[in-house]
Amino acid sequence: MNVDVEEILRREFREVASDLRVPVRPPMPREPVRSQRLWRPLLVAAAVTLVVVSAVAVVLSYRDGGRPQPATSATERPSVRPLTADAPTVPYVFDGRLYVGGEQLPGTWWTVNQAGGAWAAQRDDDTWWWGTGAEEHAISGTVILQPRLSPDGRLLAVGTTQDGGQVLLIDTQSGETVNTLQIDATGPGDPNALGVVAVTEDTKVFLESDSRRLMWLAAEGNETVDLDTTAPDQWVQGSTTAGLIVFDSTRDGERDASYLAEATNSGTLSRLRTLPGEDVEVNPSGTWLGYGGAWGGESQTIPEITAQTVDGSRQLTLKPPDNRQLLLMTWEDDDLLLAELHTDGSPTGLARCSIREEECLAIDVP
Repeated sequence: MNVDVEEILRREFREVASDLRVPVRPPMPREPVRSQRLWRPLLVAAAVTLVVVSAVAVVLSYRDGGRPQPATSATERPSVRPLTADAPTVPYVFDGRLYVGGEQLPGTWWTVNQAGGAWAAQRDDDTWWWGTGAEEHAISGTVILQPRLSPDGRLLAVGTTQDGGQVLLIDTQSGETVNTLQIDATGPGDPNALGVVAVTEDTKVFLESDSRRLMWLAAEGNETVDLDTTAPDQWVQGSTTAGLIVFDSTRDGERDASYLAEATNSGTLSRLRTLPGEDVEVNPSGTWLGYGGAWGGESQTIPEITAQTVDGSRQLTLKPPDNRQLLLMTWEDDDLLLAELHTDGSPTGLARCSIREEECLAIDVP
């Protein structure tokens, strides 16, 4: 059947091609942009007057033994944000000031975690707050360790001393508590108090204290798994779009001590690939990771950030825009990294780095 279709196209093309003024083909995008419409052979017979215009699209869409392929559009382009010195687009803390959506929130702040537009931040009075915009929501009780966001920012998990100790799983879109796990916690200094180290998009919450490690299957009610039994000596450090960040304490000091993993409901951790270290930041699509940048004092200072594909197939070095040192903070999107600029160990500015352009710029700080 494919041979007949191609023969019909060739015949029709020869009949009218001599009378047709074919326009110059527009430039194609660097990467193919897929369209959901598939040309079908029956449309050729139904629209002979359009056969020459559609012939190229039809023939190109039949490849690999006649299977239809998506047609491409020369007018669509994938959106890519340029590298600019504009203020950051994600929540960030600089010089004790917290900015969300370009707006400075009241008070003095120590740190902020952000993912998918949601954030959780700590004030200088040790209280924790969260939000999806400039509106703040208080976290009740004393927080154990720190709150953690799922990679898409839709879930917030936090262990607190409220009501004798509990772990809360919060839907950041609605603000409602999805589930609660009761724990015994007299305070953050309690060696048995469980704090959150990671939460996944499928509601697995990883908990840790001085004496035990658990995985809470929050979608299953109060069911927990003892990770000391199912994954001995494997310490979950965080959750990313590329997998869990895990540290293997039996490999401490070795190059393969940190790795990405998947967790089953039974508590088994399956290694996906080795990481260059546990202090890495993975971009929203899970394709690139960044690490490095450190003020060493008397030890080695690393002034630049290293970025590499998660599969390790490509690596590049992002150098500071001036004579200061870069310290990685977070990803703004799949291409742009946000970093602090340090002078002799003290933050003195911000920079934005582009993977695509392999360049960093000092950016405007309000």
